[in-house]
Amino acid sequence: MIKTKREDWSEWLLEAGTKDLWTANCYIRDPVGDGGRPRIPSLLVTNEYGEQVEVTGNEEKAKLFANAFFPRPPATSSVPKDFNYPDPLPDPEPISRSQIARHVLKLAPYKACGIDEIPNIVLQKSLTIILDHLYFIFKAIFELGIYPEEWKQSITAVLRKPGKPNYKIAKAYRPIALLNTIPKVLTSIVAENISHLVEKHNLVPKNHFGGRPGHTTGDAVHYLVHKIKDAWQRGKVVSILFLDVEGAFPNAVTDRLIHNLRKRKIPKVYVDFIERLLTNRKTKLKFDDFISELINIDNGIGQGCPLSMILYIIFNSDLLELVDLDDDEDAVGYVDDATILAIGDDLDDTTDKLHLIMHEDGGGLTWSEEHNSRFEVSKLAIMHAVRPRQVNELESRPRLEINGELVTEVNSYKYLGVHIDNQLRWDVQLQKATEKATAWVLNFRRLMRPSTGIRAKLMRQLFISTVIPKMTYGLDVWYTPPTKPPGSTNSQGSVLAL
Repeated sequence: MIKTKREDWSEWLLEAGTKDLWTANCYIRDPVGDGGRPRIPSLLVTNEYGEQVEVTGNEEKAKLFANAFFPRPPATSSVPKDFNYPDPLPDPEPISRSQIARHVLKLAPYKACGIDEIPNIVLQKSLTIILDHLYFIFKAIFELGIYPEEWKQSITAVLRKPGKPNYKIAKAYRPIALLNTIPKVLTSIVAENISHLVEKHNLVPKNHFGGRPGHTTGDAVHYLVHKIKDAWQRGKVVSILFLDVEGAFPNAVTDRLIHNLRKRKIPKVYVDFIERLLTNRKTKLKFDDFISELINIDNGIGQGCPLSMILYIIFNSDLLELVDLDDDEDAVGYVDDATILAIGDDLDDTTDKLHLIMHEDGGGLTWSEEHNSRFEVSKLAIMHAVRPRQVNELESRPRLEINGELVTEVNSYKYLGVHIDNQLRWDVQLQKATEKATAWVLNFRRLMRPSTGIRAKLMRQLFISTVIPKMTYGLDVWYTPPTKPPGSTNSQGSVLAL
C-alpha cells in the first residue's frame, strides 16, 4: 500500500533524531510547497529595437547570465602611472604542514565539488597520505611563481536571490563559484595570512567591519548608533547616506585591486600570487540540468573563493577614507555595504557635507569611476537622525542630489538586518521582530502536533539553537531591559517589547 504524504511526514517526524534537526530547520524555514527545486524560467531581454523578447534556450540563457555575472573591465586602466608605492611588508614564513592540515580539516566535508569532482571528504580521509604532497606542491607554486591553469577553472552555480519580485531577469540571480578542492585549501591559507597581516599592521580602516576576525554586523550597527548618539549629546544633527554599489564583486577591476594591494603594503609574494590567480580564469555556468561550455573571466573577484572577502575589503577601503574625521564626518563599511555620516548644526550643513564628499575631486563619484563600481542611485537612501526636540529640523529639510538624481529620503532603513529609525525609537525593528517571532511559532506547528511530531526535547533544542537567535538578532543594539526606578510608577526601557 502506497503511503500518503501526510503519513510519510508523520512517520519522519516521529523517528527524527538529533541529526535530523538541521533538516527540520530547513523545512520550516522554506515556504510551504512540494519541495521541488525551482527551474530557470524564460528570461526577458531587450533587443536592438527596444522590445522585450523571451529567451528560452539554455545556451542563450547562459549568455545572458555570463554578461550579468562577468562584466567586461573598463577599456582603459584607472591605475595612476608612476605611483610611488610604499615598501611592502616582508614575505611571510612559508606555509607549514600543520597549517595545511588545519585548513583541510576545516573544509565542509560534503560541499559541492568543482570541475575536479574531488569531494572535500576525500582530502580529509587521506590527509596523512597526501599531506607531504600538498606541502611540496604549495611550496613550488610560490618558489616558481606559477599557478596551474587547471586550477583557474570552476563551475558557477546560478542561484535565485531571495525575495525578488521577478525571476525572468538575469539580475534576479547570483553566481556562486564551485572551486577545485586543492586550490581552495591554498587560497584559504593565503586569505588567513593576509587577514593576519591586515590586522597586525592596521592596513585597512578601523571602521571597516566585514570579513575581519572579531568584527561582526552588530559591531558595525553599534558604531553607527554610537556616532548618532554622540552627535546628539553635542546638540548636533546627523545625516546618513546609505550607498549601494551595483555588482560589487564582479565589477572589481584586477589591475586596480593589484594597485590597492601594493598601496596597502601587502607582501610581494602574495600580490604576485593573486595576480596570477585572477588572470585567464574560466568557468562553466550550471543551472537546471544544463552545464555551459567554458566562459572566459577577465574581471572581478570570484564569490565563493576564500580570498574574496579580504580582497574586496582592501579593494574598497579607499571609499571609507574619503571622509574628514576632523570635520565631523565618518563612514562605516561592511564588505560592500558602505555608509557615509555627516554631523552638523543643522540639516543644511550635513546635506552640503554629503554632497561635497560625493562630488568633490577625489570624492565618492571619483572613487566609483576609478574602481568601476557604479552607485545605483535609485537604491541610495538618506536618513536625517534628529532628537525629538530637534524634529522641527525635518520640516524644512534640504534635498540631496547625486549626479543630478534625487536621493530617496527615509525615516527608517534596514541596515545589516537591523531597522534603524531616525530617532532611534526602534519601533519598526520591534514590529519586524514581532512579525518574525510570530511566523516562526506558526512554522513550528508544522513539526509538532499533540499526538505526532518531533519529541519535545528536540523541539526545545531546535528552538534554542535556530529560532531564538533569529528573533533576537541585534538585540544588544535595539533592546533595553525595562526597569522601574524607585518611586516611579512607569517603567523605563523597551517596555513595548514585553
